[in-house]
Amino acid sequence: MRRTLSALAAAACLAASPAAARDVEAGRARAEPCMACHGAEGIAADPTVPSLAGQRERYLQWQLVFFRSGRRSNQVMNALAAELSDEELRNLGAYFASLPRAQPPPGPPDPDRHAAGKQAAARHRCSNCHMDNYAGSQAAPAIAGQTRAYTAKALRDYRADARPSVGVAAMNEAARGLSDADIAAIAVFLERPE
Repeated sequence: MRRTLSALAAAACLAASPAAARDVEAGRARAEPCMACHGAEGIAADPTVPSLAGQRERYLQWQLVFFRSGRRSNQVMNALAAELSDEELRNLGAYFASLPRAQPPPGPPDPDRHAAGKQAAARHRCSNCHMDNYAGSQAAPAIAGQTRAYTAKALRDYRADARPSVGVAAMNEAARGLSDADIAAIAVFLERPE
């Protein structure tokens, strides 16, 4: 409970900060350790690692706060985020948000799985928070264009409560209703939701 309160207090400070406090160039300089996993331009080569390029700034800040506080668990990210100040969190969020998003993988997806994923995403109302184009809004991340491997893992982690959701646990609750087949199909659809 104490870690949750600390994370929420830090997030409130981030949210209350003036927009001018973000420095993209300082974020670029501070992002060097991130590049080993998330890629030089924020586009990960490993399909199990999220691409951060073009991601929602507020979402990135929340995730770094969660890693820094230990509310979200990843050995590498917890260690890296523990060293970040609030200003550095804002700057990193601004930097990665300023980058162009990754292109979808070449070639069309399997049409049946894609259609099943589109239907599952509609049935589970993914666009309510992530918008009709799945590009996210505020603290709701852009989920379009992430690899299917990463998206499927994230949804399984939310479903198992192994990953915290921003705010009132919306993703944890939404993911509880997803079957393994739903997760696989949604992951295919969101890789290129055209």
